[in-house]
Amino acid sequence: MRRLLACLSILLLAPAVFAVDLPAQLEIRATRFSESLGNGDRIGKIRILSLHELPGVKVGELRFSQLSGLAWDDDEEVLYAISDKGALFHLRPQFTGEQLSGLTLLKAVPLRGFRTREPVTGLWSDAEGLDIRNGRNGRKGDAELVVSFEHHPRIVAYSPDGNALREYSLPPPLDRRKAYRNGNRMLEAVCIDPRLDILTVPESPLEGEPEGMTRIFDLNGRAWRYAPALGRISAMECLGDGKVLLLEREFGNLIGRNAVSLRIAQLPAQPSLSTPVLAETLATLDLADGLAIDNFEGLTRHRGNRYFMVSDDNDLFVQRTLLLYFEIVD
Repeated sequence: MRRLLACLSILLLAPAVFAVDLPAQLEIRATRFSESLGNGDRIGKIRILSLHELPGVKVGELRFSQLSGLAWDDDEEVLYAISDKGALFHLRPQFTGEQLSGLTLLKAVPLRGFRTREPVTGLWSDAEGLDIRNGRNGRKGDAELVVSFEHHPRIVAYSPDGNALREYSLPPPLDRRKAYRNGNRMLEAVCIDPRLDILTVPESPLEGEPEGMTRIFDLNGRAWRYAPALGRISAMECLGDGKVLLLEREFGNLIGRNAVSLRIAQLPAQPSLSTPVLAETLATLDLADGLAIDNFEGLTRHRGNRYFMVSDDNDLFVQRTLLLYFEIVD
C-alpha cells in the first residue's frame, strides 16, 4: 500500500516548467531510441532520423505540454502543435543534415470558441486531432487548421492565430454525445484527404459496437470499418487518394502495455458495410523491447516520406514530451 501511495503521489507531481519570452529557442535534448537503435537505424519499415525530449515551458498562462496533435505548414515552414488544454503553438524546426537539431517556439495562442470568441476552457478545451488546409499550395497567409475535440465532440476550422473560422456539422451518429463510450473517447483524430475531404475517427468504438472494430468517418455520413492491430487510433495523416497513415496506441501508464503501431490503410471510394479496410503495418514500437517511447498522440508529414510524431506527457512528472522524426522506407 505504501508503494502504491508513493506511485500515486509521483503521478500527481507536474513536471517543472519555466516561463519564456517569444521567440524562444527551446533546449531540446537528443535521446537515443534504444541501446541498439540510434539515428539512421531502421525498425520495420521506418528509419529513425532523430528523437528529442522537449522541455516544459510556459508562455503566459499557456503550458507547452500535453501535446496531442501536429500539422506542418510547408508554405510558412511552421510546425503547429495543439495541447489537450486548447493551446496552439507555432514551432520552427532546424535541421543538420537529415536530423532535427533545433526547435524555436515562435508563438503561443489559445484556441477560441466559435460562438463565444473567448478562449476555450474546461471540457471544451480538449483538442485532440489536428490537420491543415492550404499548407502546401505555395501561398502564405491562407492556411486553416482543422481541430477535432473530445468531451464536446466537434470539428472546428481555425486561423493560425487561434480564432475559429467555422464549425463543421457532424453526421449521425457522431453528432450525439450519447453515441460515444465516454467523454474521453470521442473524436481523437482528424485529417483532410483531397478526394474525401475531412476524415475523423473516435478513439473507441461507439456504443453498441464490438471492441476491436472501429469506423473512420467522413462528414457526409460515409464510414469505413477498420480493425486496429493495436489498441486505439490516436492520430492519422491523409496521404492522398484515400490512403491514410494511422497511429495506433496502447498506453497503460505504470501498468499494462505501452506500445504504438504505424499502419497504412487504403480507403476505397465507396466503403463496404461488411468488409474492413485492409492495412499494412509499418512498425510496432514497444516499451517492453527497450524502445524510448511514450504516449504518442500527434502525427504529421513533413516533406517527402518524412514525418514528425509527438507524445502527450499528461503533465505528469514520470512522462516526457518526445518528438520523433522518422522516414518511411520501402
